[in-house]
Amino acid sequence: MRTLRFVSATLGAAAIATALAAAPASAATEGPATLRAAGIDAAKLAPGWKVTGDQVVWNGGETTLSLSPSAASNCQANFVCLYEHRDFGGRRLQFRDPGLKNLVDYGFNDQMSSWHNRRSVDARWYYNIGSGTSRCMQANSQSSYVGNADNDQASSLRIYTSASAC
Repeated sequence: MRTLRFVSATLGAAAIATALAAAPASAATEGPATLRAAGIDAAKLAPGWKVTGDQVVWNGGETTLSLSPSAASNCQANFVCLYEHRDFGGRRLQFRDPGLKNLVDYGFNDQMSSWHNRRSVDARWYYNIGSGTSRCMQANSQSSYVGNADNDQASSLRIYTSASAC
């Protein structure tokens, strides 16, 4: 049952990310209609996902996927935000709780180009799922572009419980 729930959540996240990526650029300006325009039906989401305005929220806000154009200032306090494009543009995926996050589960594998850590603790992103080449995201810092070598390489994110982890 636990495996079925995980597979359901993973498939739900992948379907959402695929639909969001296929949405026309004009959909991002339509506010609450954005996700509907992207073909996302709230009734068909895996358990735990909820559509709120132009965002898909998981686990009471622990993780949020947004299609709206973003800026670093749009990253909420106490979250680590990953952005699809440089200069905090494109889709935004934000995490609040400590631990390892597999970006594949959110349809965001190898898509990060910029980030903003608005937490008072360090975070680290990895080329692989929790291992391999990694980069530190110090507490309360940001990067408007990760650079050509690191662009679209992130596969996982670890949020630590201290500001001296990396």
